[in-house]
Amino acid sequence: MLLSGINTDLATMVSVVAGCSNTGMLLLGRTLHGYAIKASFGRELTLNNSLLDMYSKSGDLNSAIQVFETMGERSVVSWTSMIAGYAREGLSDMSVRLFHEMEKEGISPDIFTITTILHACACTGLLENGKDVHNYIKENKMQSDLFVSNALMDMYAKCGSMGDAHLVFSEMQVKDIVSWNTMIGGYSKNSLPNEALNLFVEMQYNSKPNSITMACILPACASLAALERGQEIHGHILRNGFSLDRHVANALVDMYLKCGALGLARLLFDMIPAKDLVSWTVMVAGYGMHGYGSEAIAAFNEMRNSGIEPDEVSFISILYACSHSGLLDEGWGFFNMMRNNCGIEPKLEHYACIVDLLARTGNLSKAYRFIKRMPIEPDATIWGALLCGCRIYHDVKLAEKVAEHVFELEPENTGYYVLLANIYAEAEKWEEVKKLRERIGRRGLRKNPGCSWIEIKGKVHIFVAGDSSHPLANKIELLLKKTRTRMKEEGHFPKMRYALIKADDTEKEMALCGHSEKIAMAFGILSLPPGKTVRVTKNLRVCGDCHEMAKFMSKMVKRDIILRDTNRFHHFKDGSCSCRGHW
Repeated sequence: MLLSGINTDLATMVSVVAGCSNTGMLLLGRTLHGYAIKASFGRELTLNNSLLDMYSKSGDLNSAIQVFETMGERSVVSWTSMIAGYAREGLSDMSVRLFHEMEKEGISPDIFTITTILHACACTGLLENGKDVHNYIKENKMQSDLFVSNALMDMYAKCGSMGDAHLVFSEMQVKDIVSWNTMIGGYSKNSLPNEALNLFVEMQYNSKPNSITMACILPACASLAALERGQEIHGHILRNGFSLDRHVANALVDMYLKCGALGLARLLFDMIPAKDLVSWTVMVAGYGMHGYGSEAIAAFNEMRNSGIEPDEVSFISILYACSHSGLLDEGWGFFNMMRNNCGIEPKLEHYACIVDLLARTGNLSKAYRFIKRMPIEPDATIWGALLCGCRIYHDVKLAEKVAEHVFELEPENTGYYVLLANIYAEAEKWEEVKKLRERIGRRGLRKNPGCSWIEIKGKVHIFVAGDSSHPLANKIELLLKKTRTRMKEEGHFPKMRYALIKADDTEKEMALCGHSEKIAMAFGILSLPPGKTVRVTKNLRVCGDCHEMAKFMSKMVKRDIILRDTNRFHHFKDGSCSCRGHW
């Protein structure tokens, strides 16, 4: 057009700047900005709004600010573009401040402004600011707008306030696929898997799920280790052609891994035609979770050979895998590769993996010195990893020193007090156990009760320690007694230190028999067809005595037992466990 000698007008300039905005051509956009000023378009509102949008979308926030501050006239579009620009750069506080300035200037926010500011609050968890925006929405009767309601639910979900999100959802007169997916995804991400699955069932009466729904609901199955439900959803995915969606494929692999079906997960992984970084990271993490450190390393190397470079999350996965397989030299190698070859500065999670690796392999003093030399301040997770190592290797003296750091950082976390109490109990230091329990009582803290669950024919059966309420309680107790007797006959005696009570051996043995994972495993053996794998999930770490009994049970009844606890998977087969003692 220019070469033809035809003069540009305002409409031309606005169109071409929008083109630069949509294609990320920042350099050309700057040139056009200069051209526009020379052509006397510099004070035109529509052009300045286009320039604001172009600079903010291209990540040049300083130029956007300069345009905004020199504008003689600003419209709602101007303010919204700047609010969005700050949000994109992670400066949500500035977005909120600008939103309030806009109100003071007498400019009424429109639907786009409201959804933009809600997104800004969602990105950085600004729940109270989000609630202020919600009040504005109510006062100005904007909640009936579908986009606004969806943005509100997303904000509440990402801020972890699912009660508020559900309230918005229940008041909506019209719901679209985004509404349902936002709620299902919110429940999944906020550790409310049962609510996610229930809503998924309800959704199917009102709206047809899409591929995003599948990617949202599969993590709920993974969280519960609900393999049968996950397989039902897999069938739905196949029938509707969603398996070609890479997000869905990755979520499927993750679901099977977290449900203990490693072989199926690998089969599906191999079927993904174009694997991305997430695909590989999920597989590496899965191998690590199941205790297959060498396979995790092979997958990590295969990923790099395929031209995909690892990110910080990938390195967390491989370091975790090395830790749970006792691969000390390999773990150090990856830690150094991350810093020296890939230029990734270690974060707390990476340091925690190294401390865990050192602690699990018995290098407690080295782990302590490593923490002391860290360039960033260690958190409770890092000290907690060393405390776990102290329990494994019965180092009471170091445990006391480490525990004080943990208690200072997280004084309300009951788990760490219980862990130290366990260390004292295993060393039979009952006076210290008593003092620690009194300390817990003074603080008003309560220990999370241990519970285990097993899914049979689509129904989840939950057991707590000492549970005798189940209809099969007598049969379960008989099977456990029979197992214990057989163990003693073959020279396997109860590990009394795991009873964690000061009592005689008979009382301790009775306490151990009541652990929830034992009850769930026994119920699975009684209820499932012969030869079928028993899959149990526990909300806490499996105890050593239950671990020994699971090994013996797998040999006694000639079937595989897969136990998932908060740390990892244990595959019991023919009297052995996949963890090989590294747990």
